[in-house]
Amino acid sequence: MTALRRVALALALLFGRAEAAPVCSAEDVVNARAAAMDARDWEALYEIFHRFGHCTAVSASEAFSQSIGRLLASRWSELYELEHFAEANRAFRAFVVEHIDVTISVTDLRRIVDQVETCPGYARPICREIAERSRYALRLRSSGVMEAK
Repeated sequence: MTALRRVALALALLFGRAEAAPVCSAEDVVNARAAAMDARDWEALYEIFHRFGHCTAVSASEAFSQSIGRLLASRWSELYELEHFAEANRAFRAFVVEHIDVTISVTDLRRIVDQVETCPGYARPICREIAERSRYALRLRSSGVMEAK
């Protein structure tokens, strides 16, 4: 253990308790995946984020990505809901942006990139992030990182 870590641990013990990250059980992974696949709007995804956002298992993460891709591609007219939740909770914003990845279908990624062009002024910052991540995922897919779905 480095000296810096010892000092940090000592301070944590002295001034507060160090809390471990929530554990994601096998049951949580199954429930997170099912809930993510059933998410029909941003409010539902926001609730799922609060319940299961700590689950980083591949199957749960892929389900989060697919749901986020589906919502961005098919419910662009409800971007205001995403913006509302993303501004209220920066961790949720990061969660959404981080899950725009190569596991989203090429069709959805292309639709997202096209729709970002119609981004309303109030949402431009998050639209830039969405566009960057979507374009990056498309580049990775076209480079052969993942076969097209």
